[in-house]
Amino acid sequence: MQKIRRSFLALALVIPAGAVFADSGAGCGLGQQLFAGQTGLFAHVVAATTNGSTTNQWLGISFNSLGCDETNVVTNEYQRKAFMTANLDNLSQDIAQGQGEYLAALAALMGIPQNEQPAFFALTQHNASTLVSTSNSADDMYAALTGTLRADSHFASYAN
Repeated sequence: MQKIRRSFLALALVIPAGAVFADSGAGCGLGQQLFAGQTGLFAHVVAATTNGSTTNQWLGISFNSLGCDETNVVTNEYQRKAFMTANLDNLSQDIAQGQGEYLAALAALMGIPQNEQPAFFALTQHNASTLVSTSNSADDMYAALTGTLRADSHFASYAN
């Protein structure tokens, strides 16, 4: 039950955070090419609809055309950064305390299994001075967190 609650909390906190990165575009494809440089909900919706309804993205990815790049890596980095941006203060407190719902939600977004989360919490608390600083932004915290995870043999695989 608690796992479902944490997953729901992570989703509930991440979805509204998408507004922070609202201009991420419709991805690659014909729609992206037709509406390049335009902003606003209408342009994004029509570009995404064009990309989805004309099935042109697979051609773009296959042939490195239409603004697509087959070498791009698919990650959850966007979701993690959006979550961290929307919850930076609460997440900073949880890291300093070595526990909390925001830190648990971040662990879930990082793909860390629940049985390994206590060790993750301890690692982040131990490195709190590196992860949390008055000058840090969410991007800085994310970079520090992934660096901390890469440096730890147990958690290195979760840094991607």
